[in-house]
Amino acid sequence: MAEQIEQFIEQVCAELELDLPKSEQKNVFSFQLRSDISVEIRYLHPGFSLFAMISPCPHVRKEDLFMELMRANHLGQLTGANRIGLSPDEKFLTLSSAMPYEVNYRTFRDSLEDFVNFLVYWREEIKKHELQQTIM
Repeated sequence: MAEQIEQFIEQVCAELELDLPKSEQKNVFSFQLRSDISVEIRYLHPGFSLFAMISPCPHVRKEDLFMELMRANHLGQLTGANRIGLSPDEKFLTLSSAMPYEVNYRTFRDSLEDFVNFLVYWREEIKKHELQQTIM
């Protein structure tokens, strides 16, 4: 099962012509998609989880931002069933997702693609917020 996730990662890397990720912990892979996008993939026994840093947590209108992010997380409506949260030190906004069941390659790849699309979207929304523009 963990080997299956490794095979999926190898297949995605081959399709996208990327270097294979290194595993610093057992069943945890840091996947570098672009210079600014790194996704951690973790095997869940069964399934997998995805995790990435969206951006540093803004200091501007922080409470307004958190209210909007809570609305976005509500029922996964604006996050594609991913979750926006804070890093343990509360310095970064994060995006996470879990698929706690067996998946095929297509589901894995589509989930990774959707996750990265939402990561990019929320990075842009956070930038807008920092520039004092309306979010969402």
